[in-house]
Amino acid sequence: MNIGIIGAGLSGIIAAREVVRHGHTVELIEKSQSVGGRLATRRIGDGKADHGAVYFTVRGEALNREVNDWVERGWVRIWYADPYPRYIAVDGMNALAKRLGDGLTVHLHERAEAVAVENGKVVIKTDVTTRQYDRLLITSPLPQTLELLADFSVEAALRELTYAPTFVGLFEFTSEAAIGSDGIVDTELAPGLLKVINNRQKGITATELVSVYMDEAWSEAWYGRPDEETLQEIERLLATVTGTASIQSKQLKRWRYAQATDVWNEPFYHLDGHPIYLAGDVFLERGDASGRTRFESAYVSGLHVAEAMRS
Repeated sequence: MNIGIIGAGLSGIIAAREVVRHGHTVELIEKSQSVGGRLATRRIGDGKADHGAVYFTVRGEALNREVNDWVERGWVRIWYADPYPRYIAVDGMNALAKRLGDGLTVHLHERAEAVAVENGKVVIKTDVTTRQYDRLLITSPLPQTLELLADFSVEAALRELTYAPTFVGLFEFTSEAAIGSDGIVDTELAPGLLKVINNRQKGITATELVSVYMDEAWSEAWYGRPDEETLQEIERLLATVTGTASIQSKQLKRWRYAQATDVWNEPFYHLDGHPIYLAGDVFLERGDASGRTRFESAYVSGLHVAEAMRS
């Protein structure tokens, strides 16, 4: 079987690895310059900073087995444990995505624009070419996915799921700006601040790079403001944590679909009558104890949808 996957984030990569392992051919179509999605790391000067997923945790046995292998390979390590381990990628979260995607066929800088089914095959028109597959998996955020599937019948409840944005400010300091004992503070912060991370203390860079995550309400309220004005306000709030430490440079990342405010209580979705599947972190297993989107829900969704597409 020839399978196409739109979106080379964690779910897409895990699904691709699984179907390739079972002898099928796979192509991933990714609009960005790198695989990984929210497993995102940005180079700033001589250093790097994570600005998507900060860490991940493990609840289920499937991911636990995989993570033990990643630890042995030196891909991930425990950052801190309070009360359970928080895992990070040793070279930044995007490095883990690249290692997991190594050997897969990925078309970067290519945006899917339309999806159709013709003679039992799925046809994808992109801004580069037209591609045809026996099965299609879409792992992009649901608003983008459903725009592609505007001409298909999808359950109304799925269309009603919403997402909240998140701003991340990236600040390069000229001197030490210690953040807590482990490089993270996520409690007793000024209103608007969700968490503050020092990437040097985290162990992924030698330079003083701080990632500042804003909460959903603040990000929604500020989403239409200019970047410069937004960064100034984030810097003002950051000073309540770092004091007067001097900032050398600053950047802003806008995640429009950072966190689903609702979830779908199945690990994937199959369009009735069509060889098209949806997966991603918003698709949770029944009985998922956390009830929220996260690294592990994306991983598990990728496993389940791969099994469904092979059958």
